[in-house]
Amino acid sequence: MLAQLRQWIVPKDQRHLQGFAEAVAAILQSQSAALGKWIPYLTHRGCSARGNLERLAYFLHNPHINAERFYVPVLQAMLKAFEGSALTVVLDTRMLWDQFCLIEVCLAWGGTFLNAGSSRLGTGQCHRWLRRLSKCFRSG
Repeated sequence: MLAQLRQWIVPKDQRHLQGFAEAVAAILQSQSAALGKWIPYLTHRGCSARGNLERLAYFLHNPHINAERFYVPVLQAMLKAFEGSALTVVLDTRMLWDQFCLIEVCLAWGGTFLNAGSSRLGTGQCHRWLRRLSKCFRSG
């Protein structure tokens, strides 16, 4: 996973890429976006459950680990693999507690849905991220 991600992502610190690769692998293996479900798939490094949650919290709240640097290059590389194919993008946005905007992106291809990712944003960020997301899917 790490070798694959290195093709697309240029992190500020290589440890950030290692943490990102570990989190992506845990998401894929657990098939869940819930942090608690990732723990069995993380490299434990002798950590307790609380230690693993603290590592995940650091990863999630680190300003150097952001969508522009980590997620956009992966999404663009994935979309390039579908170049020339008919692809339907399904976008689902929901407001949660009038405080957060949940954005989920799925790709409908070959009769199946591929979850391209989801994000929970503050209401002030929702429109900005939808505009950024639309740029990823523009053709030409």
